[in-house]
Amino acid sequence: MKRVSLFVLICILLPAGLFAQAPAAAANGKVAVIDMQRAIVENVEGKKAQEQFVAEVTKRQGDFDKKQKAMDDAQTKLRTQDKALSDTAKADLAKTIDQLTTEMNRMNEDAQKDLGTMQQELLRPIAERTQRVLEAYASETGLAVVLDSSAQTSPIVYMNPVADITTEIIRRVDAEGSKPAAAAPAPAAPKKP
Repeated sequence: MKRVSLFVLICILLPAGLFAQAPAAAANGKVAVIDMQRAIVENVEGKKAQEQFVAEVTKRQGDFDKKQKAMDDAQTKLRTQDKALSDTAKADLAKTIDQLTTEMNRMNEDAQKDLGTMQQELLRPIAERTQRVLEAYASETGLAVVLDSSAQTSPIVYMNPVADITTEIIRRVDAEGSKPAAAAPAPAAPKKP
């Protein structure tokens, strides 16, 4: 019985000891928080990428809305003119509704796939650069841990705004983006025998 009690006591005290160390680490500047999504989309390039993405979403939504209106009109016609239409006209209208439904489903599936790919292509380089800037900043400032507050399963329950480095990372990504790219070194001349 004493073994079980000791084990239970250790299990209770261990988390308390860990939590007691966490504020000390934060006070020493070893822990910071970043909203990575915000850091990626609120810098200059991220805003441009978002605008481009939203423009494509808006265009596709307009195309989808036109198909939806055509289908709604066909359904309304079928419903309201049911008695006036011949059996052939009803069958043609039902076939048109089925075709429009299929086209809309395909449009939706294609849009999800294409827009997901587009978003990845637009934001991946920005995310990679943001990650590099974050790593350099963490190294420069001696951070041991940087937590992402935008993660869906974020372990952050409370955050002092002083610990949030998002704005500084956005500023640095923008500063890095405004620098001209370094020229690649010239290839070495071949050695003569």
